[in-house]
Amino acid sequence: MRLRRQERVSAEENPLRLWTVLDEAALRRIVGSRSVMREQLEHLAEMSRLPHITVQVLPYEVGAHPGLNGQYAILEFPDTSDSSVVYIEGVTSDLYLEKPLDVQKYSVMYEHLRAQALNVDQSRQFIADIAKEYAR
Repeated sequence: MRLRRQERVSAEENPLRLWTVLDEAALRRIVGSRSVMREQLEHLAEMSRLPHITVQVLPYEVGAHPGLNGQYAILEFPDTSDSSVVYIEGVTSDLYLEKPLDVQKYSVMYEHLRAQALNVDQSRQFIADIAKEYAR
């Protein structure tokens, strides 16, 4: 599913709209090697320049925030008859929350994360700076 989603975000025609808030820890925890991290962060910074992709970073200095309980995605659909869904990826299974109250709670948490995060330009620069650190 991740690969299919990545293809849809990268599609030239009618790509998926993506707005993500990343914790600084995701940028700094080395997975693979320093070289792999540098390449991934450079790619992320480049992708964030596309008009349908918004990337914000939540720096350590923000402290505790609503996203500390784990990652989740809010899936919204173009057809207004389809309700938004909260998607939580687990180790052994995935969880989809469809109740309006659940979706509302996660949506409010997401709004708080966006408000606390760096703006788009600051985030892109932050990511590029960390990528340069991995190049050393």
